[in-house]
Amino acid sequence: MILSFPGGVKPQERTRLGKSNTEIIRTCSAICLAAEGDAVALIAAGTPVLRATLLGESGGMPVYSSIAGDFRGIMELEGRNYFVVTSNGSEGEEQTRFPEQRAITELTSGDIAESARRFAVYEPRYSLPLFKLIEEASGKCRRIVIDCTETDPLSAINYRLCIEHAHELVGGAKLLLRATGALKCVFAAEHYRKNAFASILKYETDEKLFAIAELEEKYPYGDRAIMESLYLKTLAQNERPTDHGVLVISPEAAIALYTSMRDGVPTLDRYISVCGNGVNKQRNLRVPRGITIHDIKELCGGLESDASLIENSLLCGKRASGALSDATRALIAAKKENRIASECTSCGLCAEVCPMRLLPLDILSEDKLAWTKSCISCGACEYICPSAIPLLRLIDRKRGKTED
Repeated sequence: MILSFPGGVKPQERTRLGKSNTEIIRTCSAICLAAEGDAVALIAAGTPVLRATLLGESGGMPVYSSIAGDFRGIMELEGRNYFVVTSNGSEGEEQTRFPEQRAITELTSGDIAESARRFAVYEPRYSLPLFKLIEEASGKCRRIVIDCTETDPLSAINYRLCIEHAHELVGGAKLLLRATGALKCVFAAEHYRKNAFASILKYETDEKLFAIAELEEKYPYGDRAIMESLYLKTLAQNERPTDHGVLVISPEAAIALYTSMRDGVPTLDRYISVCGNGVNKQRNLRVPRGITIHDIKELCGGLESDASLIENSLLCGKRASGALSDATRALIAAKKENRIASECTSCGLCAEVCPMRLLPLDILSEDKLAWTKSCISCGACEYICPSAIPLLRLIDRKRGKTED
């Protein structure tokens, strides 16, 4: 049975990256790791570091260097603070290892949450440390959902993670079940990802603990769509799946939790697809955490002259700049489209595809729209509009936003 949710749009084309293995990149010119307001450096600027060297603390988690080089300290770049390390041509990695020796049945929720914190495991779906999500869900969640859908139809990184790291993915799911006390884990992906489902089922066939959810091929699959598709639950404004006893996690976070505890090493890398018609070489990559966007462009042979890199989704993502964010799972190189807007024909397509059941065309006739607070800025209305009306920009203007 293929599950779905109200609204949404079906992509016009599928990714070409599904058959491309993930390539491991270990070196780059520099890394910039986000430093929260309470961030503190534990070593002096100018200190040579190895990969996995502890640089400091931020947001309740340790911060480790993902490359060998020279630590430059905490620096402000483009209005944000970062732990910055520049490459000096050296290589090497700290050899300190603290693998988990206990069986999973001996671990408590606190043990697993502390490991996620100590090894700096991050959850890109929410831009939050995983340990905070585990602590929030512990004892109150009945289900874990591993959301293997892509952020954009052109991306394939979650699919490749299911194919290449199925064993670690299942291991991470078991740890999350143990940590939260949930009774079942569901792996959810687009229905045509048959090979992903088959890879997962090679390592776990216990139907009491694990299930597969085949989802309709459409966009956007955020928390709301996942809950409506799997559990027929509609999230109210500001609600999260955990409010209904469900913890939704990315495959990257589940894999990182398992591998860090198994090997006793911190999370140092990120997984991304670099895709789209504006990049010279599309690739699935495992890159050092905090790698610069400049280095990513170089790894993919550069962009076309009229192309920009967009984070996560062509429909609603923002332009990528600076360093790779911990929330970014895909970078889409898009060429500028010269669509000319025309008058609204009142076709109603924007209302049909809106997953929030709103009426986006009302933006053209009303001065103040209370429903703009409910809009999730998924971009489905603008994508489907035959008149090329920039609905997202108009909605943001109503909200008082001035971002492009």
